[in-house]
Amino acid sequence: MAHLILASSSQYRKMLLENIGIQVDTYAPDIDETPLCNESPTALSLRLAEAKARRVAAEFNSLDSDVIVIGSDQVALVQTGTGPQLLGKPGTSENAVKQLMACQGKQVSFYTALCLHQPASKKTITQVDETRVFFRHSREKAIRAYVEKEQPLDCAGSFKSEGLGILLFEKIESRDPNSLIGLPIMLLNELLGAHFNVDLLEIAAR
Repeated sequence: MAHLILASSSQYRKMLLENIGIQVDTYAPDIDETPLCNESPTALSLRLAEAKARRVAAEFNSLDSDVIVIGSDQVALVQTGTGPQLLGKPGTSENAVKQLMACQGKQVSFYTALCLHQPASKKTITQVDETRVFFRHSREKAIRAYVEKEQPLDCAGSFKSEGLGILLFEKIESRDPNSLIGLPIMLLNELLGAHFNVDLLEIAAR
């Protein structure tokens, strides 16, 4: 049976897998996430997802053919009056408020990249899933109250769509709602099946 390793320190990604009955080992990759000059959001997310998977695979150092390392990264982009702006994790409440205020009435694109790396065969598969979020207009008072209530300080874009954050939006366009939380489960299952003959449904239903 496949031995899945999640190359992430994100509690949200691990939670998404646990919610469908998939248990994984998790390792936090130590990588530099600084964007390269003129790097597109898609290229950045793909590069970081692969870097995470390869870093954890190197540390795990296993030639077991069952081991598959899952790397994922999410990059958010909003168009502002001064041009495109990447939205990272805010870190502080004030930064979260500023991010959310900048998104009012705008479309924000979230690029969630996935990398599957099998150390034994050196096979690496990458793909990105895009989610478009359309923000409604909210009063600053309401936004400050939201940030204080939900504390989305470790979330790119400064919201938790699985919680109160959903009330910040007019609509979401996405193949998989899990992508916005941090891990495209449908794409993960598709790539595991197509390239590694692994079916998450079969694993979870045991």
